[in-house]
Amino acid sequence: MAFRVGLCGLCLLIQMPLTALAQTEQSSGERKTVTTPSLRENVYRALSDAQEKAEAGQTAEAIGTLDRLQSRGGLNSYEAAMMWRFYASIHYSQDNYDDAIQAYQNLLKQSDLPEALETEALYSLGQLYFVREDYQDAIELLERWLELVTNPAPKAYVFLAQAYYQTGAFNKALKPIQRAVDIVEKQGKVPREDWYMLLRAIHFEQNDYAAMARVLETLVKHYPKKSYWVQLSGIYGELEQEDKRLSTMEIAYRQNLLDQENELITLAQLLLRAQVPYKAAKVLEKGMKDGIIKEDKENLQLLSNAWTMAQEAEKTLPTLIQAAKLSDTGELDVRLGQTYFQLDQWEEAVTSFRRGLNKGALDQADNAYLLLGLSFYNLGRLDDAIDTFLQAAKYDDSEDEARRWIQYLEKEKERRERLGLKKPTPP
Repeated sequence: MAFRVGLCGLCLLIQMPLTALAQTEQSSGERKTVTTPSLRENVYRALSDAQEKAEAGQTAEAIGTLDRLQSRGGLNSYEAAMMWRFYASIHYSQDNYDDAIQAYQNLLKQSDLPEALETEALYSLGQLYFVREDYQDAIELLERWLELVTNPAPKAYVFLAQAYYQTGAFNKALKPIQRAVDIVEKQGKVPREDWYMLLRAIHFEQNDYAAMARVLETLVKHYPKKSYWVQLSGIYGELEQEDKRLSTMEIAYRQNLLDQENELITLAQLLLRAQVPYKAAKVLEKGMKDGIIKEDKENLQLLSNAWTMAQEAEKTLPTLIQAAKLSDTGELDVRLGQTYFQLDQWEEAVTSFRRGLNKGALDQADNAYLLLGLSFYNLGRLDDAIDTFLQAAKYDDSEDEARRWIQYLEKEKERRERLGLKKPTPP
């Protein structure tokens, strides 16, 4: 585990100049320099002898050496602290956590401890309490440790957040994990996946779905796993953001991540609600062909409804074409483009969306840009698609969705270049 105290670390601390240990200042500026007793030669030899035995795997002999040193008595506070530190290290290496805890407690009872020794003991003891599922004691020690150290590492905040989470104190857990994530992100780096997962879990416990969506958006960006795409779509559903819910499921589908019946049926239902019946029918049909969706009465009825709606969309084309020609605004051209889009007639969709955007006076120009970008994608014109999504990203309501498509398409371009593909892979 990450907090194992190495025996070589003991040697380094024994040999560290006492002034360096004693004069470390605390972040609060309130801790004063303390005078640390010296480590006498005979004690140093005893500790070194115990170390050699421990490193040779002679654990019982090492403990025996420490027992004899303890029984001699007359140790000053620093010597006693070093002895208990070594006891803790050996007990921990043997998975003897209770004795390791007792050793660290004895260490912390010593007076005039060097700061490095005290902070190490507090942190290690806190982690031992955590392993033993004594979360409240772990929290108390970590909070005490944080008061002493300057610029603690982000993982220390994560550890504290985990302890608070285990006690059900979700509000208190939020601040340290968010701080850990912020520190790493400000460094231009990507925090660990499990840090984001903890942050997501805390927001879930608080029923803060908007914050949970933001975390999942980051997860699909840096760790694009199927579970995160599906969860993000579900959260958009909770937030009643149906367009984003559909877009997220479509991206997952195009990456061949949806391989469960309920996932494909959910996507088909979302497409039907969005008035894209042809795509819904194709998703259902392919799912049945691949053996993922059962061909039972309910699913076949859903497929039949999708095809019926798609045929009705085709019947509206002549009327929409004529109406769009007579209109001075772009709304009917966009509606015509949407109909072509439903029927997978991508070239016609591109022409209609462009004409509608050029005419202007649109209620939802951002949605027209999104659909135009998807039409370009289905034609294999990825650069045009990315340029169009950049236009959609200028609108607040569509920015997140557009940027997710841009990210996906940039990766898709790289994939196709590696494979030497020029045409789009059918979804």
